Amino acid sequence: MRLEKGRPFPLGVIKAGEDRVQAAIWLPGRSSCKLCLYRDGKLFKKIEMFSMKEAGMKDIFSVVLTGSDVAEQLEGVEYDFLADGKKVPDAYARAVAGREKFGKKQGKVRGCMDFADFDWSGENWRRLPVDEMILYQCHVRGFTRHASSGVEFPGTFAGLQEKIPYLKELGVNTLLLLPVYDFNEKMEQTNEKGEKKTNYWGYTGDAFYLAPKAGYCSGRTSPSTEFKSLIKALHQNGMNIVLDMYFVGRTPEFILQCLRYYALNFHIDGFRINQDCMDTRWLHRDPLLSHVKLLGNNWGEQPAGDSDTVCMEMNDGFLIDARRYMKSDEGQTENFYRRFREQRNGVGVIHYITQNNGFTLRDLISYDVKHNEANGERNQDGTEYNYSWNCGAEGPTRRKAVLRMRQKQERNAFVMLLLGLAVPMLLAGDEFGNSQKGNNNAYCQDNSTTWLNWRLLDKNRETFDFARGLIAFRKNHPLYHQEKNFTGMDNRGLGAPDVSCHGKKPWVTDFSYYSRELGILYYGGYFGAESLYFVFNFHWDSHDFYLPTLEAGQRWRLLLDTSVEEREKEAGYITEKYRMAPRSIAVFEGVCTRPGKSGRRKKNQ
Repeated sequence: MRLEKGRPFPLGVIKAGEDRVQAAIWLPGRSSCKLCLYRDGKLFKKIEMFSMKEAGMKDIFSVVLTGSDVAEQLEGVEYDFLADGKKVPDAYARAVAGREKFGKKQGKVRGCMDFADFDWSGENWRRLPVDEMILYQCHVRGFTRHASSGVEFPGTFAGLQEKIPYLKELGVNTLLLLPVYDFNEKMEQTNEKGEKKTNYWGYTGDAFYLAPKAGYCSGRTSPSTEFKSLIKALHQNGMNIVLDMYFVGRTPEFILQCLRYYALNFHIDGFRINQDCMDTRWLHRDPLLSHVKLLGNNWGEQPAGDSDTVCMEMNDGFLIDARRYMKSDEGQTENFYRRFREQRNGVGVIHYITQNNGFTLRDLISYDVKHNEANGERNQDGTEYNYSWNCGAEGPTRRKAVLRMRQKQERNAFVMLLLGLAVPMLLAGDEFGNSQKGNNNAYCQDNSTTWLNWRLLDKNRETFDFARGLIAFRKNHPLYHQEKNFTGMDNRGLGAPDVSCHGKKPWVTDFSYYSRELGILYYGGYFGAESLYFVFNFHWDSHDFYLPTLEAGQRWRLLLDTSVEEREKEAGYITEKYRMAPRSIAVFEGVCTRPGKSGRRKKNQ
């Protein structure tokens, strides 16, 4: 290899052209730097790097290695830097060695040279518009690590790829992955045995952000290649992928470079950002990142332009209001009505009723309080405000009345989440009753607490089918694919507002403190299909709901009732009123019963 002076940017080690590899690093306060190369953990070469002081940047050092097939020769070689006699890792490393086994203490952590090309042909990549997105929050390791997953490579990118047919069957189309960059999962904090805890989720600043996690790789190829194979397979199946990026102590320039790197080189469709890391207005004004989805807690109002919505807001507002309404708290009816029809100008809204931080859905309906003893913090960690209800017994039970109520509450939660106007997000495993045994802060549990038990899929097939059916309904119904937001007014003179609020009697809203009854009408003339009427009764008594009168020749037909196990589903059409069971939801569709007439309206009529 021959050595040449390189450029100051980009930082890190890259293939800089045919027969050229460049290394560059910024080291404030250092006067010299060497590039150290290792094979099989042993140092075999030190290379003096050139200072960029002639260009006015004396603290940036770079070198270009040239020679025939130099990139091929250096593929897989480990490296770090020696600056003024002190070892320095490469914060811009595209691959990392020393963390190949998740949770295990291994050798020295160093950068690893990775220049392999990837064949993206046949990818058929399409970024989904906001109205089509159905998110699925997933942990790469926990999704398939359990022996019941049945995959060849459990706990890896390859294992997740093996589960794509399952994801398609469920109907979700956008994966939100917890951190997949190479974070340090060994924490300084210890458990009762004096062992260092495992940072299972990956929210830490001790990370190589540009390197896909080696511990999530099967070892058949490099982590970046295996991750790209997963992404390509998702895109080939019409799915998108969003990465959860949690930055700590990084400059805005680093964050922008990191996100651009994933967007360009890994074809990532979006990012969830912790907005305290920088002024995130830079992101949706960036020439490249303005074309991917940006998920955050609060974007404010954004101008609605001609381009697709970029900023998407996800916070706990819906989670809190939906949980409180579902458990029959007072004063929640108005809050839930506004959440169920929530839309924002220029901003996509994402709703979830569970996420990785907190109870799973099955635990939400099975525990009144958290049970985090296994975390080794005397149950002092995790939020006390879960807004959960155990339906009459704490934890597992055989009491039939309690189990029936839990089944109904589970269905209620799916309807509230999947049939609202906002983009829904499911937590992986909720669709088949996954439980963390009441742990609402399982950040350090790399075991059966957080690994999905796929045997539950057969046990809870009815739950899975119910969620799958709602997703299919959402995908196919015009209500959820409108170009303009609903206003709550009859601004086209069709005889009814596009969306309207009702109580036990039509057109009579009851937002009083003790009200738990709600009706929501979406008028079909505004979206070119039959009208839909949602009825919510979260009182502990049954109530008669009188349905709004439709135009001549139309009647209401029951589509679903979450309390169907308590009685036979009513056949035929509903003429005037419907008896709602306690704590249940029903959905009605207005259909034409006049011979030779269609109840449908043309879109935008």
